[in-house]
Amino acid sequence: MRSFFIRLLYSLLFCLFTLFCLPYYYLKLRRRGNPFEGIGQRFGLYPKHKIHDSVGVDIWIHGVSVGEVMIGKVILKELWKLNPEIKVAFSTTTSTGYRMALSEPREKCSVFYFPLDFPWAVKRTFSFLNPKLVVLIETEIWPNFIEESKKRKVPIILCNARLSERTEKWYTFFSWFMKPFLNELSLILVTHELEIERFVKVGFPPERIFCLGSMKFDVANYRSGQEKTLEWWQKMGWDQSHLIILGGSTHRGEEEILLKEFIRLKQHWPNLRLILAPRHAERAKEIKNLCQKYGFMPVMRSDLDRINSLQQSSEILIINTTGELRALYEKADLVFVGKSLTAKGGQNFIEAAKAGKAIIVGPNMQNFKLLFKLFVDCEALTVVKDEADLSSKIEVLLKDEKLRKMMGEKARSVFIKNVGVGRKTAEILYNYLEYQKKGSLKSLLQNGLQETAKETKYN
Repeated sequence: MRSFFIRLLYSLLFCLFTLFCLPYYYLKLRRRGNPFEGIGQRFGLYPKHKIHDSVGVDIWIHGVSVGEVMIGKVILKELWKLNPEIKVAFSTTTSTGYRMALSEPREKCSVFYFPLDFPWAVKRTFSFLNPKLVVLIETEIWPNFIEESKKRKVPIILCNARLSERTEKWYTFFSWFMKPFLNELSLILVTHELEIERFVKVGFPPERIFCLGSMKFDVANYRSGQEKTLEWWQKMGWDQSHLIILGGSTHRGEEEILLKEFIRLKQHWPNLRLILAPRHAERAKEIKNLCQKYGFMPVMRSDLDRINSLQQSSEILIINTTGELRALYEKADLVFVGKSLTAKGGQNFIEAAKAGKAIIVGPNMQNFKLLFKLFVDCEALTVVKDEADLSSKIEVLLKDEKLRKMMGEKARSVFIKNVGVGRKTAEILYNYLEYQKKGSLKSLLQNGLQETAKETKYN
């Protein structure tokens, strides 16, 4: 009874909170396109017939947005290697995540929006999908969702699980409420051994937590048929004689710092070139104006689609498109990864490591603490304290080609050693599907996972 009334109170509060936040989310979704896109699915409104006839799907995978969807796509790719006939439902919360998930084959993967955590919406979604297994990417825990899966005896596995500081504080504060739901999870596959203690501390069942490693390496290694190539690159007129600095996923303030450094360094390296790839492509015009303020005439990436060749070679390229940063890392000699100097949190540097480039980041890498520690411990990353330190480190690396290559080789070595978590995760999910009806499932999986955990370590 106590549990029932707690969930009833939660559902009422969730309803009030949703109503209160509706204007904010309406405006947010309107800026991104159609605010009513998928609205029926978010409330669990589906046709009466089940997906894939009366059988339902084998696995329901959920990833909140683009990053989690990419991890889900890695899992799918590896699962279909094991069994191409596995039927999957893929849910997401954001429109960008939804569009990315749509690239999977429709006959094997149905894409939809994740339901809001109202009891009726969750119940209708489960009835529509009829899944045998649920996979949640990272840490997406909703009480009514967990309760419905428990009623239907559908196992839930948390993959690539990690706790941000904010989530950890939230779960700790509400541990009296969350712990019963956390105990319903069948397996928690965390990204690093240091995460295990944190998960136990906030109430996750310790006997079900195993370390497999981070799937972000597999995401960086992922290739699809829609991969963008740099067919336009030759229009820039830059060749092997040029030294290229790339500012990847930069935030406001970091572009100006790089521009000032570029001006100073060009006195010693006339062949130096600069690529600025802001985290938010809509800031490209602002960055172009900044470049013009300093006397440069930059080229906008989108302009290269409309011309055969540049009238005059430019020294700065601004990326105002999406999906091309991965390929651009291959062209750079030196990479600075943003949101780490003038903003907090940091951005993902693994794709630059895969390309084998010398990487510089600022001190603010809070969103990638364990990955950051891994690369720093392996001396595969250059960390700068401030603008003056950045200036000094860039100059050192430009002067010493051997040092640049050595840094790049170390970064790529760390990358190579940590690829493969997606395959191991897929094997675990496949075993769940294959042995779900057998009583020996729990011991079989636990023994296998203990062996896997011993083999999977950060180097």
